[in-house]
Amino acid sequence: MTLVFGGSFNPPTRAHLDIIKTLLNTYPDGLVILLPVPDDYDKKGLVPLFHREHMLKLMTDGLERVRLSTLEASKHYQGTLSTLKEISKTHHDVRFVIGSDQLPTLMRWIAAEELLRTYPFVVINRSGGMDQETAKRMFKDIDHHFTFIPFSSDISSTIARKQKDLRDQVVTKAVDCYIKTHHLYEET
Repeated sequence: MTLVFGGSFNPPTRAHLDIIKTLLNTYPDGLVILLPVPDDYDKKGLVPLFHREHMLKLMTDGLERVRLSTLEASKHYQGTLSTLKEISKTHHDVRFVIGSDQLPTLMRWIAAEELLRTYPFVVINRSGGMDQETAKRMFKDIDHHFTFIPFSSDISSTIARKQKDLRDQVVTKAVDCYIKTHHLYEET
């Protein structure tokens, strides 16, 4: 099984790390592929992919069965479906990992219905995100497969970017040092 965990990772936080560890424990034979969005992804305040990739490597150093994909860095952003199709050429049983807070806007994603029909989703049931019953109702007319995994954390990348005094509690020590060394998120 291949679990593709996509996100901006701007910066990667202890919550991201806890999600990775949860996935590794839940799927003991699974491989987790981290898929940071590329620089041309439409998101305000995104630091260059180069930095986000380095922070992900620092955060996951020593973790077995975790890989970083640079697939989206090598092309213009074409959406999750396109990327998962590419990953499926070299990996088996591909599933996409998504936070439950992303479900309300999922139908606005590029080729959303085909994405839902083609790939199972592992939904990290985050606080404040869509619950399983609401998702069942919202997607009832669309062929899909969701597996919900409970997860509890109030940590977010927004806190790491905007509340510098809390950053060392939100990111790992290695990521915090990288942010300081490269003067990232200073303008926020």
